[in-house]
Amino acid sequence: MHAITHTEQAIDDIAKDGYAVIEQFLPAATIAALANQALALKTAGSLRKAVTGKGQHPSSDGLRGDFIYWLESPDSEAQQQYLQAMYELKATLNCSLCMGLFEFETHFAVYPTGTGYTKHLDQLKNTQDRQISSILYLNKNWQDDDGGALRLYLNNSVHEDITPLGGKLVVFLSSRFWHEVLPAKRERISLTGWFRTRSERPV
Repeated sequence: MHAITHTEQAIDDIAKDGYAVIEQFLPAATIAALANQALALKTAGSLRKAVTGKGQHPSSDGLRGDFIYWLESPDSEAQQQYLQAMYELKATLNCSLCMGLFEFETHFAVYPTGTGYTKHLDQLKNTQDRQISSILYLNKNWQDDDGGALRLYLNNSVHEDITPLGGKLVVFLSSRFWHEVLPAKRERISLTGWFRTRSERPV
């Protein structure tokens, strides 16, 4: 009997609970390289203040405090490893759960100290394209008292706080789970993404 991989366990957890947490999703060296690339983009001034909705409204209302950089195509080995792993996860989700996922979109997200993202749902208005949300954390030596947890609301009265430790991947059904990013005492770095179905737009 072969050992269950972390991806297989994640599929089981999503099927059962709607979400999964995978520890050490990528090698530590890859996580460190991705974190360094995010910080290099910040230093170069390439990060942009995140927007809400369909990219129309800069988040100046306190809803979210992150700065982001969309990863359109990989320009490093670490980014290639990350995207390859996510494409493999997409294929497994489609094969095991028949989700019809078509594409994956993703961006670096850097939250300055003290910022967060208020409670929200990962669905854009008038579309259900986003099926699975993903967050890969890039934070080295993160401690619980550093804050910055992902608060995932399991129902109206129960939530789970997930520490954003580097290498941890969280995936969950986009239309089901309200969630928020709690403020942190340190700068917080991640790669956030969404597995999407084909857009249903009028011809």
